[in-house]
Amino acid sequence: MSENKIKWLNIGIGAFIILAITLLLVLILPLSNLAIEQDEIAIISISGTVTYNPSNSTKVTTSVSQIENALNEANSNKNVKAIVLDIDSKGGSEVASEQIADDIKNSEKLVIAYIGDKGLDESYLIASSADSIVASSSSSIGGIGLSFINSDKYSKLKLRGEYNEDYLKLKKSNKTDADKLANGQKMIDQDYTQFIKKIAKNRGLSPNYIAKLAHGKKYNGNEAKNLGLIDRVGNKNKAIELAASKSNTTNYTAVNYPKAKKSLTETLSENKLFNL
Repeated sequence: MSENKIKWLNIGIGAFIILAITLLLVLILPLSNLAIEQDEIAIISISGTVTYNPSNSTKVTTSVSQIENALNEANSNKNVKAIVLDIDSKGGSEVASEQIADDIKNSEKLVIAYIGDKGLDESYLIASSADSIVASSSSSIGGIGLSFINSDKYSKLKLRGEYNEDYLKLKKSNKTDADKLANGQKMIDQDYTQFIKKIAKNRGLSPNYIAKLAHGKKYNGNEAKNLGLIDRVGNKNKAIELAASKSNTTNYTAVNYPKAKKSLTETLSENKLFNL
């Protein structure tokens, strides 16, 4: 074969490869139009310590940006009909929890909170911002104000919610300056009061009533239901079914959000043209 023919053969093969790649991209990129669409219930996990910024710690944490990204993705996907928060947390940053709670209340789509093993203190504040709360009968719920109380002291003082000098000394590295202690006590009291008011508003209850249930006290699912801290007793599937029912969704798939990026093989397998 002459060099000229070989040259044109190589050009032809190259053009064919470029055309094939272009065609493949054209088929894959408009995936939303070509993929088999199905209604979804988005599952967003809130586990470990709630933090404002992402953490490099080996411990399990959930940050504001993680939840915001997941909520944005779920709300922007027309296939998502409702959202379920899968909560298993003792709490964490009050500022972070308040931000997440506000984001949930601003969600365009229905949000159901499911409390698994535990939904305490700041994580309960997050749950209270949802449209409805489901928890298992053995879940640990409430713990309202737990972070405001010295967790090292399990005494009658803690049960009564008295924030005594021992707590403040611990937080102030044992400094006992009267003015600093008084100022610290004032800040704790103010934050605690506001915290209770937010939960009361979210649950449609009076602050005085929530205050009686607070002081770090925990309740199981049945107790929490009777006290008005949750709406239904059930497992995670019940929470998903409730989300589907309230959003008038029948045929759906529960999908974790944010979604993991799919491989090329997975993308092609979902494409109608490749499954004829």
